[in-house]
Amino acid sequence: MAQNIMLVMAKAIVKGKLNPGALTGLERFMLAQLTIPDRVPTMLAATNVEPALIDKKYNYKLLASSVEANLELFAKVIERFPFDVIMVPCWLGLMLTGAAELGVQFQIEEDRVPYAISHPIKGIEDVRRIRPFTEATGYFKMTLDIYREAQRRFPNTMITFPNDGPWDLAMLLRGDKQLPLDFRLYKDYTETQDPQRREKIKKHGDPELWPAIMELTTQISIQIFKLAEQHGISLMGASMVDQFATKPVLGIEDFVKYVLPYSERARAALGGKITLGYMVTSPQELEYWLSHPVLGKSLAMSGFTNYIFPTTPDGLTLPEYDQPMLELARKKNRTYSYMIHAKFIRDATEQQIDDVVKRICDMAISMKARLMISVGAIAPGTDLQKIDVLLNSVHRHGRYSR
Repeated sequence: MAQNIMLVMAKAIVKGKLNPGALTGLERFMLAQLTIPDRVPTMLAATNVEPALIDKKYNYKLLASSVEANLELFAKVIERFPFDVIMVPCWLGLMLTGAAELGVQFQIEEDRVPYAISHPIKGIEDVRRIRPFTEATGYFKMTLDIYREAQRRFPNTMITFPNDGPWDLAMLLRGDKQLPLDFRLYKDYTETQDPQRREKIKKHGDPELWPAIMELTTQISIQIFKLAEQHGISLMGASMVDQFATKPVLGIEDFVKYVLPYSERARAALGGKITLGYMVTSPQELEYWLSHPVLGKSLAMSGFTNYIFPTTPDGLTLPEYDQPMLELARKKNRTYSYMIHAKFIRDATEQQIDDVVKRICDMAISMKARLMISVGAIAPGTDLQKIDVLLNSVHRHGRYSR
C-alpha cells in the first residue's frame, strides 16, 4: 500500500499541474493534502453506515462472524456512493481493538453495533492478570484479516489502520464510568502534599490503579500495531486514537500532563510510524496547542476537523467556527476536514443540505483555503438520496477552478 500511495501522490501532483479534470478520487484526496485541487474532495467512513441501508442481507451478527461479509459490504458501499475516498471497511465496533480477547464482554445484536456490557478490570489484581497480546486471535484477528485484504482488494481508496490508544483501551477494560473516577483519584492524590488529605483520598479507592491500567494499555497499544504490521497491514497513515480523552471527559491540560506521555511512549516504541489521533473543540484551542512540541505534531495531522466542535440543535457545527478554521488551515497550509454529521443529514431537507455545502464551499474557495467534506456516519432512517444530493452539491459548488 505504501508504494501505491506514493505513486498516487506523484501522479496527483503531475495531473494537478497539467490536467486537474483527470484526477481520480484518491488522487484528488491526496493532492488536497498538499495544495488546492480541482474541487473539494469528499470522504466517507463506511463503518458508520448502517448495514441494512445498503443491503438487508447484512446485519451485525453476520458481520461479527465473517471477514468476507465485511469486505462484501464495503464493496457495496463503494459501489453505491461515489465519494472520492471511502475508509474503514470493518463493522465490528470496538471489538476491532482486541478488547474481547482481553476480557471485555460484548453484546452482539442484529441491528446494533456490538457494545460492551462487562469490563474485566475491577481492581489492581486484574491489571496484573491481563497480559498484552502475543498473537492475533478471535475478533482481533478478524479485524487484521479484514484490513489486510481490504488494502489488497481496494487499491483505489484509502485504507488506513486505526486503533485505540492507551486511554481509550483503558476505558474499555475498566469502563467509561470508572476510569475517569480512577484518574481523578490519582490526580488529586499526586497533586496534594497534605498527608491527611491523601489518606482521605485512599478511602475512596486505590490511587495507584489508574497508572497501573495505563501502563498495561500502553503495552497493549504497542502490540496492536506491531501485530498488525506483522500480519501484512501497511501502517502508512495509521492512527492511535484517544478520542474519549477529550472534553467533557478530560480537559486538554489534563490530557497533555497525564495521558499524552503514555501515548507518546507507545508511538515512540513503534518508530514514530503512527499518528496520535486527538481532536480539540474549537479553532482557538487548535491554534494554541499547535505550538506544543509533542501534541502539536499530532494536531497538525489530525486536528483540522470539526468532529467534536459544538453543534446546533439540528446537528450542524456552529457556523461561526468555519471561518476561523479555514483561516487557520490556510495559515498552517493544512486542509480543513468539515464533517457534516449524521443527524443533520437524516433530518434536513435537500435544500438545507445544499445550502450548507454551498456556504462552506463558497467560503473556502473565496479564501483559497483547502477544504474536504466528510460524512462520518449515515444514520438509520436516512433517505440515501440525501447523500446523492450532498455529493452533487459538492460537485456543483466545490470547484476551485470555476
